[in-house]
Amino acid sequence: MKIDWNQLPSAPGMRAGSERKAICGELMSAVRVTTAPDAKFDGKAHSHDNEQMLIMIAGSVTLSIDGTQFEAHPGDLVFFPPGSMHCAVAVGKEGAVYYELFAPARTDQLPGWIGPTVLQY
Repeated sequence: MKIDWNQLPSAPGMRAGSERKAICGELMSAVRVTTAPDAKFDGKAHSHDNEQMLIMIAGSVTLSIDGTQFEAHPGDLVFFPPGSMHCAVAVGKEGAVYYELFAPARTDQLPGWIGPTVLQY
């Protein structure tokens, strides 16, 4: 099945200046994140029991995983182990577009979700 991201509803991002579009299968989920260059970041790290991968599509994003910061650029694949404390810290001057993949699935990221979050601070 081919996913047309343009046909999916948008959901607010984790910060002002970002947008999320999410899909969810039985065992995994995917989120497309678009972040504007002027998005506001609080640097507040979180964790969850899901494995997470981030695939950079455009722009750049500065990430922190367990206290180590680095930049991700188009084509980069980043792995977040379950339980790791992580966050996005900043985006480059052109903003960023990336995919986040989660296993097991993160239904809490679907538009209209009213259940609890899996995030731990």
